[in-house]
Amino acid sequence: MTSGASVLCRRAAERLASATGDVVVLSARHGFVTLDEPLFPYDLRMGPPGCVTAELLAVHAAQLGILPGPRPVVALGGRAYVQAVTQLRPDTLQPLAGCRGIGEQRARLARLARAERPLEVLRQLTAAAPPTA
Repeated sequence: MTSGASVLCRRAAERLASATGDVVVLSARHGFVTLDEPLFPYDLRMGPPGCVTAELLAVHAAQLGILPGPRPVVALGGRAYVQAVTQLRPDTLQPLAGCRGIGEQRARLARLARAERPLEVLRQLTAAAPPTA
């Protein structure tokens, strides 16, 4: 994760983790991985052949306690990534839903990343727009 948007996603996720304790990343090649899991660079997005399958994501989600689970799941990222998560957990919180472009997404991510009360900001952002599943 080296793009500007990816860095902002990670900062926002780390800030949310400070309040919840859990963060995993959805890798198009490897599925769900922890923030400290080392990965070799690759050039692949969700969707095309070669990316992680829905079946593998379901296995990973079960292993990580995401599926099923009482804890809320938050999806930060592009549409294909969010859709992959919401297929597993339809109740996934989507704080970037309804954004009109990358600028608005970056602003929301930055707001989450610097929030003193990230869960409060998360509630505000998810209440502001309908999900995009």
